[in-house]
Amino acid sequence: MPMAARRPCSHVGCRVLTDERFCREHRSGTDERHRWDTDRRPVVRLRGRQLQARRAALFAREPFCRRCMAQGRATVATIRDHVIPLGEGGVDDDTNVQPLCQACSDAKTHQESRRGWMRGTEGGRRRGGAG
Repeated sequence: MPMAARRPCSHVGCRVLTDERFCREHRSGTDERHRWDTDRRPVVRLRGRQLQARRAALFAREPFCRRCMAQGRATVATIRDHVIPLGEGGVDDDTNVQPLCQACSDAKTHQESRRGWMRGTEGGRRRGGAG
């Protein structure tokens, strides 16, 4: 069976060809830098009928957006949101969900996306970039 072509090391600026993600020289220094990305347990998500039943139960218990209610507005919730995102270690159960309206969900998603971007940078600057 043919082997895959070797590719450049993923370390910024390194051009050594390797069969793995990093060459031998850069492999040892990646443990801590990529720890947040590699030591996570697999995320188990609810799907199908079980998800729809939990979603309906959440909206029956709490029909209004939690964030809007905290600000004195009553907006109907349409999104079953994870308080701690699954990608950041949250669990998919009733202790980690909240009802949100579309606007609050979009704002929270933007904040989470920004955190993820900052996590992939050093001090807010992209690694290897000029910016």
